[in-house]
Amino acid sequence: MIDREIEKMGIPVAFISAMTNVGKYVGANRIVTGVKLPHPCGNPDLPDKTDRALRRGIVECALSALQTDVSGPTVFEPQV
Repeated sequence: MIDREIEKMGIPVAFISAMTNVGKYVGANRIVTGVKLPHPCGNPDLPDKTDRALRRGIVECALSALQTDVSGPTVFEPQV
């Protein structure tokens, strides 16, 4: 996947997916657990304020993952 190629250039990547097993399978180093397949970074079924908080939590988790040194596929769970 493209994330592995970007990481080879020395740029950390956070792979956000509702299917963490796919991230592990393709060898992504930083896997952030998303919500749903069509909406990994949010849930349109939630009220706007709740969905905004959910999306913010996922993005904050991804930013934290980017700052974390890993030595292989590591799953990060957003605290939302």
